[in-house]
Amino acid sequence: MNPKLPILVVASFVACVASAQTADEIVKKMDHNMTFKTRIADASLTVERAGQSPDVRALKIWGRNTDDSYTLFQSPARDKGVKYLKLAKSLHMYLPRTEKVVTIAGHLLRESIMDSDFSYEDMLEARALLADYNAVLKGEEQMAGETCYVVELTAKDKSISYYRRKLWISKRTFVAMKMERYAETGLLLKTMTAGDVTEYGGRFYPLRISMEDHMRKGSKTTFALSNVQFDATIPESVFSRRNLMKTN
Repeated sequence: MNPKLPILVVASFVACVASAQTADEIVKKMDHNMTFKTRIADASLTVERAGQSPDVRALKIWGRNTDDSYTLFQSPARDKGVKYLKLAKSLHMYLPRTEKVVTIAGHLLRESIMDSDFSYEDMLEARALLADYNAVLKGEEQMAGETCYVVELTAKDKSISYYRRKLWISKRTFVAMKMERYAETGLLLKTMTAGDVTEYGGRFYPLRISMEDHMRKGSKTTFALSNVQFDATIPESVFSRRNLMKTN
C-alpha cells in the first residue's frame, strides 16, 4: 500500500471542504450585498419578442427585507392599477377590472408575470439561496468586464424548480453578473444577466436585470430601476391586503 495515499486523500478532502466553505462565503456576501432593510423605486418592465415592438410597462415598487414587496402598475392603460402583494411565500394580485384579489398558488406560480420571461415563482424567490442549495466554487472567469467567481448550486430537494444554477459573481462587487438556471435533466431553462451596477453605502446593486426564458424563442425581458431609495421608512400598512383594494 502506498503510504502517501492516505495523506493525499486527506489533502483532497480538506481542499474540497475549503472550496465548499469559500463558495458558501461568496454566496452569502452576494445575498448580503443585495439585501436592504427597505427599497422604494420606479421601475420598467420591457418585454422584447423577435419581430415585435417592445412592450413596456411602468410600475412603482416597495420592498422590505427579502420577504415582502408591494407593486403597482401605472401604465399602459390596460394594466394600470394592477397590484401585487408578496408576503414571504404568499403572493396576491389585485385586478382593477374585476375589483378582486386573487391568490396565486400551485401550478399558477409557473405562469409568466404580464407575459414576461419572469414567472411568479421567480418573484417569490428568497435571496438566501444556501437554504435550498449546496454551493461549489468552480473557478474564475471574465464576465461583462468583471473578474467573476464561478459558483455552481445544486438543489437539496428535487422539487425545487431550478435544480441547478450556475452563477458568475463579481469579485469586486459581489453582484451576480450572470445566472443560468437548469432543470434536473441538464436543460438550460433561463439565463439572467445584470447591468448598471451602482454603489449604495459601500454595497453594490444592479439597476437592470434581464431574463431570457429559453422555452420562449427570441424573447427577453428587462426589469430596470430608477429613483431608488434604500432604507427609507415605509408604513406597515403598505404591505397589507387592505392596501390592495385601496384606490391609488
